[in-house]
Amino acid sequence: MKQLELVLPCYNEEKSLEQLIRRAVHAANEFKITSEQFGLVLVENGSKDSSREKMKALQSTELGKWFKIVPIDNNQGYGFGLSQGLLNTDSEFVAWSHADQQCDPMDVFKAYSLILQKPKSQQEKILIKGTRFGRAIKDRIVSSVFATFARIILGLKLDEVNAQPKVFHKSLLLEIKNPPKNFAFDLYVLYQAQKKGFVFETIPVLFPPRIHGLSNWSSHFLSRYKTILGMINYMWSLMKSEGRL
Repeated sequence: MKQLELVLPCYNEEKSLEQLIRRAVHAANEFKITSEQFGLVLVENGSKDSSREKMKALQSTELGKWFKIVPIDNNQGYGFGLSQGLLNTDSEFVAWSHADQQCDPMDVFKAYSLILQKPKSQQEKILIKGTRFGRAIKDRIVSSVFATFARIILGLKLDEVNAQPKVFHKSLLLEIKNPPKNFAFDLYVLYQAQKKGFVFETIPVLFPPRIHGLSNWSSHFLSRYKTILGMINYMWSLMKSEGRL
């Protein structure tokens, strides 16, 4: 069994895949972690480009030992891709992040190293996540709005809900029973973690501009507005079904 697996939902990331894998391998090597100890779980999340073919081609190279592919034929959302990827992990610790190269894989290993520094008795009850810097002010405002509503409606005491990575012990996966298929997935898992008494810690992470493509949720005003409204509606439904923390 591997010690750590990193789930990356990939949607139309054909141009970034090889560099993404190489960056993760480089980070693992920097922390002296082998392919027997660490692996990537690449979720081919119903892409419209040639991402799946690119992944299969890379499997036959020296990079192939570092990752496995979870294919999804029809994109059902960011959260659905993540949940399917997590279901395909079997490591002691798991993590997820984004595949668009705004998130450095090195941050995953920094967070993992912090967990391993804790006493064994604490390692199963800690979740480490990123806190982003280098972001545009409009994005920081949106994150602040999310965090404020999450605190008021759900009692979730945490800023930067959607900041990556998330790194935690596999035991938390048992609580991911009815996750949303959309961008509320992070919120749902953090809610379940706080309910189960997990301690949250954060690490600072740089969040540079995207190299390829556009964000699915923040590329224009309408999509940003619909995402915010959808998140708030989900918070209310979660509070009604499972209660306030």
